[in-house]
Amino acid sequence: MVYRFIMNTAFSGVPRLRSLILFCFAAASICRPAVADFNPQRIGFTTIQPTSYADWPTAFLAGNGKIGIMVLGKPRNEIVVFNDRGFNLSNGTVRSFDQVRAADLETIRNDCAAGNFAEADKLAATAPHYKGGGDGSRHPGYGMFITIPPAGEVHDYLRTCDFRTGEITVKWTDDRGDWIRKAFVSRKDNVDVQLLTAPTKGSLTCSIRLDTDPGMGLPKDMQFASTASPDVLTIRAKYKPKLDVGYEGVTRVVVSGGTCSVDGSTLNVADARSVLLISRTAKYFDHCEDQWNKEEIQKDLATLPANYDALFKAHVAVHEPIYDRVKIDLGASPEERAKTNEDLLAEQKTSDVPVPALWERIFDAGRYYFLSASSDQTPPDLLGMWNGDCRAGWGGFYHLDANLNLQVGGGNIGDMPEAMEGYFKTNEAWRADFETNARKLLGCRGMVAAGNTPGPQSGLISGISEFYPYQYATGEEDWLLYPFWEHYLITGDQEFLRNRLYPLLKDMGEFYEDFLVKEDANGKYILAGSVSPENQPSNLKVSLVNNSVFDLSGARFALTTLIQTCNILGLDQGPGGDVEKWTKILNKLPPYRINNDGALQEWAWDSLDDPGYGHRHSSHLLPAWPYREITPESDPVLYKAALTALAKKDEHLIGAGHGILHDGFIAAVLKNDESVRNKIMRLTKEDFYFYSLFSSHNAKHDIFCADTCNAVPGIMMEMLVSSEPGRLEFLPALPLELAKGSISGVKGRCRVTVENLTWDKSAHTASSVIRSNIDQSITLIERDGIDGIKTDATVSDSPFGPIARVIQLKAGVSTPVTLELGKLRPHLTNLALHQPATASSDDGKNLATAVTDDDIGTRWSSKNADDQWIYVDLGSVQKIAKVRLDWETSAGKDYDIEVSDDGQSWTTVKSVTDNAKTGWLDYPDLNTSGRYVRINCKTRITNYGFSLWEIQVFGF
Repeated sequence: MVYRFIMNTAFSGVPRLRSLILFCFAAASICRPAVADFNPQRIGFTTIQPTSYADWPTAFLAGNGKIGIMVLGKPRNEIVVFNDRGFNLSNGTVRSFDQVRAADLETIRNDCAAGNFAEADKLAATAPHYKGGGDGSRHPGYGMFITIPPAGEVHDYLRTCDFRTGEITVKWTDDRGDWIRKAFVSRKDNVDVQLLTAPTKGSLTCSIRLDTDPGMGLPKDMQFASTASPDVLTIRAKYKPKLDVGYEGVTRVVVSGGTCSVDGSTLNVADARSVLLISRTAKYFDHCEDQWNKEEIQKDLATLPANYDALFKAHVAVHEPIYDRVKIDLGASPEERAKTNEDLLAEQKTSDVPVPALWERIFDAGRYYFLSASSDQTPPDLLGMWNGDCRAGWGGFYHLDANLNLQVGGGNIGDMPEAMEGYFKTNEAWRADFETNARKLLGCRGMVAAGNTPGPQSGLISGISEFYPYQYATGEEDWLLYPFWEHYLITGDQEFLRNRLYPLLKDMGEFYEDFLVKEDANGKYILAGSVSPENQPSNLKVSLVNNSVFDLSGARFALTTLIQTCNILGLDQGPGGDVEKWTKILNKLPPYRINNDGALQEWAWDSLDDPGYGHRHSSHLLPAWPYREITPESDPVLYKAALTALAKKDEHLIGAGHGILHDGFIAAVLKNDESVRNKIMRLTKEDFYFYSLFSSHNAKHDIFCADTCNAVPGIMMEMLVSSEPGRLEFLPALPLELAKGSISGVKGRCRVTVENLTWDKSAHTASSVIRSNIDQSITLIERDGIDGIKTDATVSDSPFGPIARVIQLKAGVSTPVTLELGKLRPHLTNLALHQPATASSDDGKNLATAVTDDDIGTRWSSKNADDQWIYVDLGSVQKIAKVRLDWETSAGKDYDIEVSDDGQSWTTVKSVTDNAKTGWLDYPDLNTSGRYVRINCKTRITNYGFSLWEIQVFGF
């Protein structure tokens, strides 16, 4: 097979790698049956070697959601870090808080209703007498250190990860020939498997030991003991001397040929053909020494076949079918797909348009990391499940007000129910503690979520303070329940709805019965005690207030969904029944509000002013995503207000990955293709991705974190396929530059699978095959307009006009549908690209022509004086919709954007005053025309000249 040839050939650097992959494309045209499943963009690879343990964030990763490994990839001094879902530092304490007195709860409610928020906040923070505790930071378990004697210089280094199979390889060449190591984590057998093989010109000699590295930052009072024999390596750890909580790692060793000897805890192998290493880890929450002595892991490992290929085949049979259900093709060339991860990332940094091969690969990598960090028991945490340093950001916990919700955003529509099962079980496991939170902290039945937690074993509230009165973040659990409802919308599984979601929703119905007791002057309920995560009104600087949209939209979702669920299942019906009661509560919830900017307001309360738009949470836009309560068709006024709120946020460079990601999901649902594009461009240009295509929390590789890599595939699916009951929309937020491509396997929230969608915007076509699992009518939408449609199904016009058609689908029938697209939605083009530019002056080095060269590393800089200008000649009079300016640090403070037909007489279309921002600034909705566009620079924000990296002019 050509595919196996790629994975098993020792590459000679990047050129040889590219030629091999190109060879496979040529071979595929000759021997198609043998390579029918080969898809080169589903492999990640790098030629960069790590130099020390400090490079652990760049490791290649494998896992099954329960156990995992991080392969640093050092050729002759390898370190493989072992991770386990149970690895959290333990100290023997538990989180605790008191039952808040009813009188205190009443005082807090009354103070909030009266607008005495500071007083309410102080009492809410002190009344519970909160005490921290519980498991601490996630940590690495230990390392496997593999040492090979040197023999000449290492060259032709390559590290790969096949996302379809989860196999990691490390390849290099030295004086002994070509080397290869392989590793994967089995979903079938729950083991880490590694194969070390002899070089092509000699035998394998190495030493192997299980140990820790100082860079892991493990507590000094942790106790470790390692042992070695020719057949088994073990390491055992105890967290504290007096705490009987610990863990162990066991490796079964199978040596083919050669000899073995033991030196203390190190196994020495000489002159072997291969070494097979089969490992498993486990944490014991009590009586750890008794568990060690049972040697259950050793017994289980002994039952597995001592054959790498057999173990790998069993794993691939489980992993690959799940992974392969959704595939994307964004039109990258074979040459682009043959580039290393680092080459693609570098290319994106210098390009102002998407690099399709990189976007394909981060999609593929993200699905791989999400699946590899998920099991049927748990979802990914902040770290996915990997960590090389126990001093993880925010403990590496599950964070429930944004991060976890974002990471699972593509799990249902990406057809990974096996991964989502762990999410569902974990939320169900938290239920009892969430009920304790509600009862003790708010005096209510139902549930209040935890804020953050180390795992499913603890759902008690994570912290209470005046800035974080998170017992009043009552919308948190509602957001966590949305994926349950989404699963039902996709599958129609009424057993799941009845037995798993309904009990949780009913909990929330009872919560709102007890919690909503105060009314405003209009007879609407007051969420008296309400939080918008990490935000405070700008005029109060108090966290505990009323009617945050975070909490309000959550209540609206939970009650609406509970009522729908009861109606579907025939539960809680009849006069005076629960459904009637919940409907009355729903109808008394306050409406959303629109602020003076025309944006959706963060708090639906008169005296509260929105904070600045530059904060990292977008909690007030939950009605757009995930709830889809606000759409162009359902409420055009609120839809415009949500778009305005997003546009205001887009004027700021939010630093946290989760903030960019949430806005990316929101932009996709709001059909804002440019906003989606800019979010993914930021993530790929600003070093949110390591060379493994795992990700960081912030730019510049700051804080190892799974948010970005796990969430981006969900955003991409949403930009290509949007859905809700009875509706399916193609290409709602497709970036302009991705004019051709395809995606397959996306699940719709209308019980429809998009088996394939292929688009060509230049030809104005979109072809698809869709399959419904029930007989139904679906409204199919494409906002360019549908000029024509070809399908075997019955088609009729839609009340939505030329953007939609109603299609009759039969259960289980794959229905081809080809759309001839119209031009209702304008597609903007950068009219300034490579056009001539002229300036009043320059500094002698940075010339005017740099602003249109599509190179963000070159710029124009004027002389050090006010009153300068630069203009672009578009070649002819053009319709102009928008101008984008990329200011260098020496930006303009006051300037005008002007247009002219003749280059002599200028008309001002936008005046900017008191600008203090650098970087990209957008000026949309100009609706003007002209041949020349001038930036008339009046005053500077520095003592240097005006300096622009790029000027972009978008028109039709």
